Amino acid sequence: GDEVYFVADEEHVARSMVVFGHEETAARRVIIAGGGHIGQFLAEVIREEHPGVVAKIIEFDKAQAERAALANPAVTVLHGDALDPDILHEANVGVTEAIVAVTNDDETNILASLLAKRHGCQRAVTLINNMNYGPLITTLGVDAVVSPRAITVSSILQHVRRGRIRAVHTLQEGFGEIMEAEILDTSGLVGLAIRDADLPPGVLVGAIVQNDEVVIPRAGTRFRAKDRVVMFVSANAVKNVEKLFAVRLEFF
Repeated sequence: GDEVYFVADEEHVARSMVVFGHEETAARRVIIAGGGHIGQFLAEVIREEHPGVVAKIIEFDKAQAERAALANPAVTVLHGDALDPDILHEANVGVTEAIVAVTNDDETNILASLLAKRHGCQRAVTLINNMNYGPLITTLGVDAVVSPRAITVSSILQHVRRGRIRAVHTLQEGFGEIMEAEILDTSGLVGLAIRDADLPPGVLVGAIVQNDEVVIPRAGTRFRAKDRVVMFVSANAVKNVEKLFAVRLEFF
């Protein structure tokens, strides 16, 4: 039941997941509950970037279903309720590896995900806007929760954080952030080994990308200009980390 955050080279992610007991095969059949903007965009991405994956859309509103069908002619669009077992059966939910519920109603997304899994779907990804549901629905059997709010906050933080912050992802319950930052030529970290960098408490360096290669850091690993550092930062250490990746005062 633990939630583990780890850093891995992209080519080793699948093998790393096996260590944690996740040996799921890649989904080849996907049901998208909701034919709005998100559902249509997801179907388009699947069609363009994953040609071996078959996606089907279920949309309750007839006019919206027609728009989704016109936008994605190669995708099967079913007009019906994702909470209707007959519609799920028509979509072949029993042999579907994943359902992605992205309607504009949290309750519908949650119930559609749980119903699909009850009828044989292997995994469920659920979009919710009310994060109060988050801790609850994962215990019910939903495999992954997507929050537009959390994604938006992470995107905004990327731009408001000081220093060259490449990416920020806020963790659940707001207890910390996964941060990717570039070391500027003027940063006080340049040339220091991790053991000598005096990193504030609550900061754990997970990986360093040097010249497009992932380096798993050790105490003696030295920071270099233009390195990208991926780290976990607890909420109370964020401000101190910003200062580390900003311009040194003596530079002026």
